Amino acid sequence: MAKQSSMKENMKHTEQTSARDTSVLWTKAELEQALEAARKTAKPAPYVEDWRKTNPDLFPWDRFEDKPESDLREVTLHDPDSLVLFDWGEYADTMRDMLAIAGDDYDAKFLHYHRAKSENPVCVVGKKNSTPRPVEILQKTGGGRVGYDTTLIIVETGAELTVLDRWEAPDQETALVGRTEILLKGGARLNFMQEDQAHASGSVYRRARVRMERDAVLNWTFMTPGAAWHAARLEIFLSGTNTDAHVYGLFAGAGKCRADHRTHQYHSAPNAQSKLTFKTLLAGEAHSVYQGMITVPQQAQKTDAYQQCRNLMLDPNTHADAIPMLEIIADDVKCSHGASIGSLNAEQMFYLRSRGLNYREALTAVAAGFAEEIIQHVPLEAVQESWRELVSKTISKASGTV
Repeated sequence: MAKQSSMKENMKHTEQTSARDTSVLWTKAELEQALEAARKTAKPAPYVEDWRKTNPDLFPWDRFEDKPESDLREVTLHDPDSLVLFDWGEYADTMRDMLAIAGDDYDAKFLHYHRAKSENPVCVVGKKNSTPRPVEILQKTGGGRVGYDTTLIIVETGAELTVLDRWEAPDQETALVGRTEILLKGGARLNFMQEDQAHASGSVYRRARVRMERDAVLNWTFMTPGAAWHAARLEIFLSGTNTDAHVYGLFAGAGKCRADHRTHQYHSAPNAQSKLTFKTLLAGEAHSVYQGMITVPQQAQKTDAYQQCRNLMLDPNTHADAIPMLEIIADDVKCSHGASIGSLNAEQMFYLRSRGLNYREALTAVAAGFAEEIIQHVPLEAVQESWRELVSKTISKASGTV
């Protein structure tokens, strides 16, 4: 992770963000309508398949009515090439479209509250014919309140961009409700690293959506230690031909932390590729839920899509649910999925101990190697080291008695 001093090089951007009026994107009437819609919309039903493993009633819904306290939210940027927008001008309509809420959205209550209560989004635009240095974003919420983080990324035709987006809520019982919306235009390339860290007693709802036009390339890596209540949704729409999406995710949870991840790789154009690998490393009584879907309609011939979820349980009271699914209509495709749930490999442990490692050292080596298969895809070395530290914390809390 970049040092805090480097991230504060552009603190003037933080000040501008705090000073701007939310009505730049939404009128006062639209914000009032969003709040009314949020109050009227039903909570997600716990008996619906998408929520069967994570009870939505346990989210602190009453806290949405708390008055926002902007002084308890901090946005810090390291933006060496001034890619973060503060005068949205020509992009305002595009940003509004990116934040649209479908009438039948299964999580609409979260999204309406997010619109009604959120402050200004962080919007990053990658321009053509430039090779910018990485943009680092830290959105931090404190004081036990609800934080409404928003990250919008637009990568113009033929441009390339690298972004690290961290959301933090370190205080007890703080909740996060956030959105990440990404638009990759023709031939655009994005390296995106996403991380959330909440207090073990906190709650997190994350919604992310990527739209990819022709020849666009996405490399997405994400990491979380989970929370008391955690739900993360990622939808990737490969709507252009020859698009290429690679996603690598890691949940390293300990204690009573949990995380529920739902992903959807939606292919709507031919000759596109998507590969997703999600891993969980669980200690104590941590619980992971993963539901993944690959959709390939008739017009998306020559699709190559893959999805796998692997879970390593370091303690006997951990739990994992893995539910990969395929929905394929096209007949000329290459699609597959897989899932595994297991404890420490006895042969690996025996081999390492026969080479002189004690039990704890062998456990650490196996678990760290399992996570490293995800971390190695992170493009920034400082972020790799930060994520290895999070993994080490999880491993240190494992009894290793599976």
